[in-house]
Amino acid sequence: MTRTPEISVILPFFEGTRWLGRSVPSVLAQEGVSFELLVVDDGSSSPAAEPLCSFRDGRMRLIRIDHAGKGAALNCGAGEALADVLCFIDQDDVMLPGRLKKQLDGFALRPGTEAVYSDYERVRQDGRTIDRFVSRQASGEDCLQAMAEGRGLVSMQTLMIRRDAFRRIGGFSCNAALTGLDDAEFFARLFASGTSLVYVPGVVQQWTLHEGNYSGSAAFQEAREALLQHLESLAGRYPSIAGILPRYRYHNACARGLYYLEKSMPREAAVEFEKMIRLRPFAWIGYYLWTKSCLKKTPVISGAAGTASSSQRKS
Repeated sequence: MTRTPEISVILPFFEGTRWLGRSVPSVLAQEGVSFELLVVDDGSSSPAAEPLCSFRDGRMRLIRIDHAGKGAALNCGAGEALADVLCFIDQDDVMLPGRLKKQLDGFALRPGTEAVYSDYERVRQDGRTIDRFVSRQASGEDCLQAMAEGRGLVSMQTLMIRRDAFRRIGGFSCNAALTGLDDAEFFARLFASGTSLVYVPGVVQQWTLHEGNYSGSAAFQEAREALLQHLESLAGRYPSIAGILPRYRYHNACARGLYYLEKSMPREAAVEFEKMIRLRPFAWIGYYLWTKSCLKKTPVISGAAGTASSSQRKS
């Protein structure tokens, strides 16, 4: 009789065959625990089946669904999971040696633990380290406050959660407008529902910076607004979410404004910085950023000779 695995690792996949040669082996190399790896192909035009054939590992299962988004792929994997504990890895992440054993042991640190989390690092495609995110033991309230300020203490890169807790929370949203921030919406409910969290120190996974990162896209900025609207709808059910909304609105406007400023879209940036000023009229940073966006001009070509107008300034 086949032994039930201790952990089900869920890897949502969409149009990323080049990354599977890094992420999949990093999971299959884990030692000290029994696990299964569920690769959920979210309707890719280049299916995951072919690159996965080379691994020939009985612990791995491939599930293919019609394209429905990352949230739906994660929920599908959780629904098919055999283990009582779930773990997640993105297609372009790398799981570091010993992660599964270290975090599974973390459940024994405190009775009633429903989820554990750790530290992670960001790396370039060639493996060079960019930075490291070190967390700490925190309550759900602490985690909500940190998330509202854009400095999350818990990340999908390091979460390990009991399947029963995942189901009780309701899994991930399948709202396409939240794409890229599906995890943030899930975490808001996770923290607000009183889930028992334990921090297990140590870097357990790597997030890879590359040209295709969704977080660098314009669509991600729209997802920020969609998440804000979704949090507002959850506020009536979760008082702790209602408590962080003013802070979230402020930092959401700041993040969007900085993105537009970086992309040389000063008008759009100014709109967001004006929101910051209205939300916190006595905070200087909103005025500073608004002034910076107003001074940032796009060169105007005038006359047949195509010379730049002398009235234009450069920031």
